[in-house]
Amino acid sequence: MEHYITELSVLELGTLIKNRSVSCTEVTTSFLKRIESLNPRINAFCDIFYERAMQDAKLADDAIARGHYLSPLHGIPIALKDLTPTSGSTTTFGSRLFRRHKPQHDAILVERLKNKGAILVGKTNTPEFGHKGVTDNLVFGKTRNPRDLTKVAGGSSGGSAAAVAATMVPIAEGSDGAGSLRIPAALCGVVGFKPSFGRIPDVAGPFSSTTPFFHNGPISRNVHDSHIFYRAIAGEDHRDPFSLPTEHGLVSKPLPSLSTLKIAYSRSLDYFQVSPEVEACVDTAVTRLSSLGCQVEPVDLGMNLDVEECFMTLWRFKLSSTYGNLKDNELALLEPAVRQLIGEGNKITPADYGRAIQTREKVWNTISKLFVDYDFLVCPTTSVPAFDIDASPPKEINGTSINSLIGWFLTYPFNLTGNPAISLPIGACNSGLPVGMQVVGKRLDDTRLLNFAELIESKIQ
Repeated sequence: MEHYITELSVLELGTLIKNRSVSCTEVTTSFLKRIESLNPRINAFCDIFYERAMQDAKLADDAIARGHYLSPLHGIPIALKDLTPTSGSTTTFGSRLFRRHKPQHDAILVERLKNKGAILVGKTNTPEFGHKGVTDNLVFGKTRNPRDLTKVAGGSSGGSAAAVAATMVPIAEGSDGAGSLRIPAALCGVVGFKPSFGRIPDVAGPFSSTTPFFHNGPISRNVHDSHIFYRAIAGEDHRDPFSLPTEHGLVSKPLPSLSTLKIAYSRSLDYFQVSPEVEACVDTAVTRLSSLGCQVEPVDLGMNLDVEECFMTLWRFKLSSTYGNLKDNELALLEPAVRQLIGEGNKITPADYGRAIQTREKVWNTISKLFVDYDFLVCPTTSVPAFDIDASPPKEINGTSINSLIGWFLTYPFNLTGNPAISLPIGACNSGLPVGMQVVGKRLDDTRLLNFAELIESKIQ
């Protein structure tokens, strides 16, 4: 029974809970046992809320007994990334500097999950301050990929992706500043959804939406479950000046027939190096889309080194503005790579920052113009499949040198623009490792993107 429960989707679990065919306590117990069994090998969780989760499950059952079924997330076990402030529990941001940090307030999305009846079962591992696309840190160590324990899980929401891929939870929360939901989803063979900037409000903590390229969103085993999560917690909040109204109150165009959809396809966004094995997988998926009736056209986006330099300037500036005044003994607790980024950020001039903003505007205009003529854009999520857990990220692809921090994923341009984007598992390369395809939608057209992604999922996987 326990193994059966942990294989179910959010939708399936929610239906059973609502019909009282299974209790919230039974569901939570099953997933906690699964976590206890698998986490020592995978290291997806850095904190597990055994006692609190069981108490909350009992309260969720009591509410249902009184006729108070709160939402499709009622009684659903959910994991939270360790960058997301959670009152009463340690939130380390993957850093020794915050090893004993206990926030006094929940992030807005945590408040909303609790109000919807979700059962929070623990915090998932992340690299320090979410600064890279691989999940390891000096506090909790490395997170392994459930598809192959010798490979990385990706990052920075690697703990969340690994937990979902290993069915330790049916769904997990993560954040995305450069691809941190989509990268690990691609490497672990699950779904990672970054909503439009502002759809999910958040002001607590150093990586909130007040830095306008950070997004929160779900990682799940299918698109529909991500849609359930999104609908449950999206919507404006007076505490977040960037937050947007719920999409339910907006006019959302229904998805027309496939033959009327125009899909822009870029193998590399005209800048990134992509390995032949990933390119072949995505090409196959795109060919399948064409055979289903979609009008797929190759596009030239004209991205170049300026986009990479723009993002790196903004990322260094963010780290510097948040941590640039740390004392020497505090800086000594940080990883060398993070210290280097902060130091580089301290040297950014107003002219440097101004150039980055100008480049961001150019990227914004390029993508906005693209969506005048096309419904969606598809491209690889990452340039490579998961690599060895003891190896460094690639410094070279196809014989060309790349930035090993951000040069192997095609995700961060859409953090600069705020467009909704989702990574879908579309198959595996010759080694058997998962490959993800990124689908990008028009800004604020999240529901339409999710509907299209669900259609792709049903036709291609």
